[in-house]
Amino acid sequence: MKKTSQLPYRIDQEELFQRMRISKDRPKYKEFERSYQSLLETLPDLLEIQALHVLKRNNEDKKIHKGLCEVSHIVYCMVTLGPKISEVSTKYFMDKDFLKGLMIDSMADILLFNASNDYYETVKKDVYEDQGYALTLRYSPDDNIIPMQVQKTILDHVNAEELLPVGITKGFMYNPVKTLGYVYGADKSIELAKKDHDCIMCSNITCEYRSIDV
Repeated sequence: MKKTSQLPYRIDQEELFQRMRISKDRPKYKEFERSYQSLLETLPDLLEIQALHVLKRNNEDKKIHKGLCEVSHIVYCMVTLGPKISEVSTKYFMDKDFLKGLMIDSMADILLFNASNDYYETVKKDVYEDQGYALTLRYSPDDNIIPMQVQKTILDHVNAEELLPVGITKGFMYNPVKTLGYVYGADKSIELAKKDHDCIMCSNITCEYRSIDV
């Protein structure tokens, strides 16, 4: 029986403000700081970060990515923040509090990205250290090379609709939206990748977390 992992949250004001292009010379910088602190205090009530992964044989007729053609197994992973944080963001926009709406949404993006990074250690221990399957880099569905339909494949393999509060729309978007699905190749005859993911290998060139120039 697969078990979900409960994950802590991790966020940094400096990173958030950098992504939102909020600098100290902005006229309303103190207002931004107050909004951040106010939202930060609400996070424990808004977050239920859960993650799940499963190791399965790589026997899909159509491979997810050319980098996963030769490995014997695939690790399907999912991380979600739960629905509350997006519901709160939507309410702020409905109430025309656009600053807090945008800020809590940006916070959620960072929280989700950090949670998926932190979950790598759990996946590595289970699949590599305990079972002996080395991991490739992470691969995620996007609009370029890996079709968004793979989001449904991941959802099905981890049995997320039963074990997590996650569903999927007809357009293959996760519900709640602050959810990530991704995969690793796994094989006993390869070396462990030196890192979880590498922006050079990712085809999603519009990702705001991309750390290389294109």
